[in-house]
Amino acid sequence: MLSDDGSGAAVVDSNGTGTPCDASHSQERSCSSSCSENKSDAEAPQAQCHVHCVPREILLYIFSFLSVKELGRSVEPVCVAWRDLARDPTLRTCLIFSFQNHVHGDRIKSLLAGSPLLTTLELQSREDAQDLLLHAASFCPRLKDLTVKFSDGLTEVVFRALMENCSRMQSLNVEGSRVCDRESFILMAGFLHLRHLNLSHCDLLDDVGLITIAKQCRSLEYLDIDGITNIHDNSVIFLNESLSHSLKFLFLDGEKLTNASYQSLRTCTQLLKLGVSFCEKMTDKGLFGIICLRNLTSLKLRKGCQLTPAGLKTLFENGRLPYLAHVNLGECSLLDDSVLEAMAECCPQLLHLALHWCWEVTDVGVSAIIARCPRLRVLDLVGVVQLTGTVFDSVPTSLPDLLILDLEQCNEVDDVLLQVVVSQMPSLRVFNYWGDLVVLSESSDESDTSESGTIQVEGSGRTVPRLSTVPQQGSLRG
Repeated sequence: MLSDDGSGAAVVDSNGTGTPCDASHSQERSCSSSCSENKSDAEAPQAQCHVHCVPREILLYIFSFLSVKELGRSVEPVCVAWRDLARDPTLRTCLIFSFQNHVHGDRIKSLLAGSPLLTTLELQSREDAQDLLLHAASFCPRLKDLTVKFSDGLTEVVFRALMENCSRMQSLNVEGSRVCDRESFILMAGFLHLRHLNLSHCDLLDDVGLITIAKQCRSLEYLDIDGITNIHDNSVIFLNESLSHSLKFLFLDGEKLTNASYQSLRTCTQLLKLGVSFCEKMTDKGLFGIICLRNLTSLKLRKGCQLTPAGLKTLFENGRLPYLAHVNLGECSLLDDSVLEAMAECCPQLLHLALHWCWEVTDVGVSAIIARCPRLRVLDLVGVVQLTGTVFDSVPTSLPDLLILDLEQCNEVDDVLLQVVVSQMPSLRVFNYWGDLVVLSESSDESDTSESGTIQVEGSGRTVPRLSTVPQQGSLRG
């Protein structure tokens, strides 16, 4: 049996007696001797090799496959020797504390104090973030990847301590956290090796802070400043010009930005992903900067209410953006079928398409996407009110990899049509007008098909006439 206290933990021998893992050296010599005997002796019943004869390096390698939580719960209580192994700094290079499983601050500080080799730390929804980060700055000088989401207390004192003691920082994510003063953003720029920076919804960031970051963080590849409305053209233009050689991922809030910001993107030819929320001031002239970003794999232009069909078509004509896999043009209210036809022609690798509240789109445009984008996995058509749903008959054969079809607020699409699609593609998740998942009812097997005559639409409380659920030959995936 194993005792609960660390000093008296024991390993059970084959004869049922317990032996402390930190027993006398005579037993270790005996075990070592037993392990090295010749084959005939090893076959004798009394010859055994105990786990505490395994070299420390091998045990550490085995324990490296366990999380810190598993080490604390399952390894440390076994014995003194395993407790010391579980606390070895080489097993604590990554600590993640999510909001689902709250860990007391004192426990986190204890772990940080014993983790001098820590390179990755993640904290979520912490009110004591200031105290914990100061502790990390004191004990974890090798910290490179820091995530502090939706937390309080990110002050100038915290960032000064991190900058002075964790100079190797390469990734900083403070999404949704309360950065308490503008000076903190100036200090962030002191992380000269920074490659990944997420300041999403940190609303105290201003033009001065962004310009300082662009000046000093010359290796920056990823920047997320979405949800920040105090940024203007001058700082974005400076950012694009200064980091055109390195930026690969850029996410902006367009509330205060004009065409000048978007036109300056033409120099950022390394960009792979570009996302702009609330680009209400962008006109077709702003698209001229995006046309040059030939390597884009992901593009979001949300709420581009001034973008015309003619302008949007220029993004996809002449094969300008051939590598696009993710496109979100939600609330671009003028977008019509002609744009989707050009997109379908240009983007055969499309995986994810979102067209929220694009009122001018009809079955014609969606049909072009279904016919020419066979790799599509997500088709998000929330609020595309002119759809009738007849185009979805071809989904099982044309889009075999489709995982999500969202038709919430599409009031002309009949649930019966959706039910037929679901019957042929069991793995497809289809959402109807009410946002409810359309599924086959439990009573839809062959034994009661002829008796029931109706199908239940999950969550809606409605029943619709049952149609044949037998798929056409060759329509199902292998």
